[in-house]
Amino acid sequence: MNDSYAAPRGDRPRLWLHAGLLIATFLTATMAGSWIWEGTLDLDASWSALVDVSRLAHGVPYAALLLLILGAHEMGHYFACRYYGVPATLPFFIPGPPMLIGTLGAVIRIRGAIPSRKALFDIAAAGPIAGFLVALPLLILGVANATVLKVTNEPQGLALGPPLASWFFEHLFHGDAPLQVGSVYGAAWVGLLVTSMNLFPVGQLDGGHALFAMSPKAHRIASFATIGALAILVVAQSIVHRTPSAYSLWLVILLGLRDRHPRLIDESDPLGPGRLALVFALGVIFVLTFIPSPLLLD
Repeated sequence: MNDSYAAPRGDRPRLWLHAGLLIATFLTATMAGSWIWEGTLDLDASWSALVDVSRLAHGVPYAALLLLILGAHEMGHYFACRYYGVPATLPFFIPGPPMLIGTLGAVIRIRGAIPSRKALFDIAAAGPIAGFLVALPLLILGVANATVLKVTNEPQGLALGPPLASWFFEHLFHGDAPLQVGSVYGAAWVGLLVTSMNLFPVGQLDGGHALFAMSPKAHRIASFATIGALAILVVAQSIVHRTPSAYSLWLVILLGLRDRHPRLIDESDPLGPGRLALVFALGVIFVLTFIPSPLLLD
């Protein structure tokens, strides 16, 4: 999910590696989707259950749509790099545990210095905007087609916590009724989670790049302020739920990123009013996609 902006120049693209990782990620995402299509996560699922053919069919739409969202995000970065003449690789998709969401995201490697603050901002912003524009319609479709469940006192297991955008459309279409979502919603949910995590204004995440392009000083302040705020959230959730927060690992990653930033050829060129307006748009996307509690235990 975090894009690397400083790698040595390579030779021809290793298409076999890109294709192999794409296929592997599709397989692990398909296995994960066979559970997420029900709107719950089963952390105790056995391998035999994860490869149950009768369930795997439900995972294929989830995997295909999730890779579409992740691919849109990374290709947004890629085409912005091409526009500015910055050498970059095609996306590397990363397989993940099939008991969870099935992927650790995708990355591109940028193999050269960024020419200016404008170029850095455009490259950073293109990814989350492209991913969000693909994920949001899928989220709306998934909520609209969700099945309304009867209210019961029986525990529902580990469920997906909604982002603000999902909460709005759930109440618009179904009021306060409990829902069983499907593969389309599951893929959109993960896509929005990835978008929000990349928009944290820290280090070399997309949000950090965009903020650094606007103001290097603000980038440093926001990086440490965000890490502090997330640390408070992690501690609070761990105390309330008596289990480690879903953001615990992400906090460790952010501590490693801190306020690092990419090398720019020219840091003197200001963004201009148009891109400053896009900073506000990125903030809105972050608010709409942020999931305070990704996993809910009912």
